[in-house]
Amino acid sequence: MNGVALRSDVPAMSATDGVVGNQARRNSILVVALAVLAFVIYACAVFSLPQVRNTLACCESSGIAAAISNIKYGTPLGSLYSGTFGYFADRIYEPLSQTLEQAQIPGAGLPATPSGTLYATTRDGNGVGYPLIATAAFRLFGIHAWALQLTTLLLMALSAAAFLWRFHSAAFASVVTLYFTALTVMLFTSLAWDPQWQFSIAVGGLRYFSLVSVLPLFHILLTLVDPRPLQRETATRDAVLLALQTAIFILTVLVRGSTLPQIAGIALVCMVLAWKRRRKTEQLRALTGKLAVMGLASIAVLSAVAAAVPRDYLTEGRFGPTIWERVTQGLGTNPAWPFAGVNEMFDCKQFMPQGLQPGTLDENGHCIWFDYVLKHHIAIETAGDKVLGGSYETAMREAFFKIAARYPAEVLKTFVYYKPQRIVTSMSRSMRFNFGGDQSRARHPAGPPVVPYPPLAIGLLFVSLAVALVHFGIGAVSTAELSRVAGVTLLLVAFTLPTYFAVWATPPVSADLLLYCLFGLGLAAGAMLVGTRSVLPHYIHGIRVAVAEAKR
Repeated sequence: MNGVALRSDVPAMSATDGVVGNQARRNSILVVALAVLAFVIYACAVFSLPQVRNTLACCESSGIAAAISNIKYGTPLGSLYSGTFGYFADRIYEPLSQTLEQAQIPGAGLPATPSGTLYATTRDGNGVGYPLIATAAFRLFGIHAWALQLTTLLLMALSAAAFLWRFHSAAFASVVTLYFTALTVMLFTSLAWDPQWQFSIAVGGLRYFSLVSVLPLFHILLTLVDPRPLQRETATRDAVLLALQTAIFILTVLVRGSTLPQIAGIALVCMVLAWKRRRKTEQLRALTGKLAVMGLASIAVLSAVAAAVPRDYLTEGRFGPTIWERVTQGLGTNPAWPFAGVNEMFDCKQFMPQGLQPGTLDENGHCIWFDYVLKHHIAIETAGDKVLGGSYETAMREAFFKIAARYPAEVLKTFVYYKPQRIVTSMSRSMRFNFGGDQSRARHPAGPPVVPYPPLAIGLLFVSLAVALVHFGIGAVSTAELSRVAGVTLLLVAFTLPTYFAVWATPPVSADLLLYCLFGLGLAAGAMLVGTRSVLPHYIHGIRVAVAEAKR
């Protein structure tokens, strides 16, 4: 259907026609309005759902403690007191909103003067990103759980606004509409209603930032593959918007390292385009200019963050998230783990009598670390402070290759057989709905109660789906542009998968893959609707001609 031109193609072919031009402008305003409406519905759902309001926070304690240490006690940005960290770590099974409220009660919450050791960096191995987000959120809106959610929504809104300013045709605006529709649908999946998963992926939490990266990635890739020559009147605007989206994307990488492989996807697209355009000087110059903008924006963000936080984040290897720790733990996805004899390779019995255990437990990393500490004569008094730092990562990397060399068949089976199974299982478990709050459908029926969805929230869900249908039903969608969006979607899916082959997939950690799946389903349904709209007039016309000829 690349050669088919629907209404949105017409303005490009006959721009001199004033009537058609006005119609195109009205259509552009309409589809942008629908995209904005999709965002408003999503935001309303976020703030109205009890499943979101009362969520816990299992992975954010260190970042939140750093933010409050900075605001309440004046520590350097990203630093924290161990007493503040302990306060939140001890309450991870309580709603974050409740914990934050109690922390601010004089005499009953956090003490007026800090307690414990001052750490220059966070201790969770997640890098510098989330402490910056949490600090900004609390400084802007106060120390409330909803401040984290609002800050995340504002980043999404900023990215959406930049995207719609750069790409406002019906096909490209559908990216924003489908993005927020898919996010709304995800609020009704088991990621939100099942306490087992809800605990691990809070809206506005660390893992949710893999979803914030989606619109910036679409913007970057669609800008790179844009075949049109540079337009002098919009060149500055386009460069600023590209720099903004690149900055947001780099920030999401610092918060959530699972988005890192997407950089390889961007690099692959750039290499392919450079090869295809190697003899087209103007197009190659345009591509080089876009790469320069992205490179400068990335350097600016990373330099600003590095300058704002203590140097210890760099010297201790805590600037970015840990990688090898998760890769090595991922060997536990193999049911045969720990492999026969592997416990003898890592002697931690002095500190952990049970040794390495089945599954992807954090304790397995600690066991390998204690073995490394003993063999490298690291003072045991300092070993705890080095956990999830640079030395810890070195120990995990060496352990992985040591295990792979001794058990190549089992390690290979883990990556090509067991981990792909985990991806499929994760998607199937994520795509479960439970509007009525049926306790028996929870992963642990005897666990915390499942909360039913209020009728208003269910209504918002159906309105969101209707907005997406209206977008494709009445918008003048270019099939050429729609094909480009589909190609970018497939590329993003392809470069989302490496994370889950390298580590392992569970519903909370593979939320970005679920989003792309929902987005792809919506895009396919929209394409079918567009195709039906293009064929139907010809079909009706054929019937009319046949009837007229029959009357003769």
